[in-house]
Amino acid sequence: MKRFARLLSTALTAILLMSAVLSGCSPKNDDKPATSSTGKDTKTVTLKFYTSTDEVTNKQLKWPEFIDEFEKKNPGIKVEMAPLVANVNNDEYKKKVDLMIAAGEQIDLVKSSALYELTEWIDNGVIEPLDDYAKNAGVNLSDEYKGVTPYKGKIYAIPEEITQWLVFINKDMLDAAGLPMPSRDWTWDDYREYAKKLTKGEGANKIYGSFMNDWSNFFSVGTQSEIMDDPFFTEDNKLNFENPVFRDGLQYRYDLENVDKSQVPYVDMSSQKLLYRNQFFSGKVAMVCMGSWMVSDIQLLDKYPHTFKTTFATYPRWSKDSKPNTSQLDGAGFGWSINAKSKNKEAAYKFLTALTSEGLEIGHKKWTPWKKANSDEVIKGIIGPDESLYDLEALKSVIYDPQRVDNVVTRSGPGESEIIDAFTSEAEKYFVGGQSLDATMKNTIDKANAIVEKAEK
Repeated sequence: MKRFARLLSTALTAILLMSAVLSGCSPKNDDKPATSSTGKDTKTVTLKFYTSTDEVTNKQLKWPEFIDEFEKKNPGIKVEMAPLVANVNNDEYKKKVDLMIAAGEQIDLVKSSALYELTEWIDNGVIEPLDDYAKNAGVNLSDEYKGVTPYKGKIYAIPEEITQWLVFINKDMLDAAGLPMPSRDWTWDDYREYAKKLTKGEGANKIYGSFMNDWSNFFSVGTQSEIMDDPFFTEDNKLNFENPVFRDGLQYRYDLENVDKSQVPYVDMSSQKLLYRNQFFSGKVAMVCMGSWMVSDIQLLDKYPHTFKTTFATYPRWSKDSKPNTSQLDGAGFGWSINAKSKNKEAAYKFLTALTSEGLEIGHKKWTPWKKANSDEVIKGIIGPDESLYDLEALKSVIYDPQRVDNVVTRSGPGESEIIDAFTSEAEKYFVGGQSLDATMKNTIDKANAIVEKAEK
C-alpha cells in the first residue's frame, strides 16, 4: 500500500485548493538575469522553499537573514521562503507536500520528520540522492554532519536538528536528598534507587522522583542502550518483540509506578493530562528523562517560573554490558531533501547544505548536526543570556561527551508506525492495571504479526 500512489488518485480534487493556498503565500517565479563575477549576465534560478514551521518560528531561527546572506554569496540563486502550515505541524506539512508534488507544483526542498516518511518518499522516487552532488562538491557528508545515514546505499537527507536523550534533574532536590551527581556509567537500576530517594510527601503534596512521558520509547526504556538501530525489527526484518528487553522494560516502568510509587502513575498522567515540562518546572518531580530540546525551555521563566538550577545526567544504560551514555540520536537519517522533480537540483543542493550548516549557526536555536559548529556558541544560543539556572559543566559533559554512543535508527520495518501504535495501546492497558504482562506481550505480538502480514501484501 503506497501512500503516495493513493494521493495521486485524489490530487486532482485538491489542485485548485492547493493552488489557491500557494498563490497567497509565494510570489511569482520571475527569473531575471543576474550579474556573475565575470560581469556577464546569467539566468537567476529561483528555489521554492516551504517550511514546516510558521513565520514567527522562521524569524526566531533568523532564516530570512540567512537567505539574504546566501543570495549575496550566490548571486545566481534566489530563494523564496514561505510557511506551508499555519503553525508547527509536521503531519499537515507532509500532507500538503504530497499534494504539491502530485499536482506538479514547484517545491525544491522537502522535509521529512520521521524515517518512515523519508523511506516512503524514497521508495516512490520522490527524493533525489545527494551522493553525486556531494562528490562533485568534494564533500563527504558523513564527515560534515552527525546523523547522516544511508538508505539502500545512498544518502537522501541532511538533518536540520538532532536530539540526544538525557536526564534532567532538579539540583536543589538532589542536594537536599544528599545524593551525589549520577556517574556517567549509571544504570536504570541506579536510576530506580535515585527515584526512590528523591520521592517524598503524600497526596496532593507528593513529590515524585521520576516522570516518564506516554511515548513508546519510555515503555521499554532499555531499548535505547540495549538494541542498536531499529528496536522493533531485527536486521533481517523480523519482529523483535521476543527480545527480553521489551518485556523487562515494561515490568520496570510498572514497578517504578506501582511497587516503588516513585514515578508519576501512568493513569494519573493520562487522566489528568500531566505535561512533563509543567511537572518538572513546578517542582512536582525531581527527574525527567527527555530529549535535548527541553534544555532551551529552562530559560522560559515567564512560561515556566522556577528558581532551582537544573543539572544533567547521561541516559542510563540497561545493563552492565551496555556502553555508558548510549541513546538514540533522534533526527538522524531524515531531514531536508531535494525533490526528485526539481528543475534546480544543483542550486537546491547548494542551499540545502548551507541551510543545515551556516543557516543553523545564524539562529543558534537548535542542536545542530553540523560538526564544524562552535559548541560553546550553540549552547549559548540555546540557553540564552542567563546561565544561573543551568549546571553548564554537567550539560556539556553529557552532550559533548567524546565517548558518547549515538544509537542511530537507519531502517524501519513493514507497517512500523502501526506496530508502534499497537504496542503503545497494549502497554497502556498493562500500566493502568487492565491486563497482565503476559497478555500485553501476546496481544502486541499477535497484532504486530497481523500488521506485517497486511503491509507485505
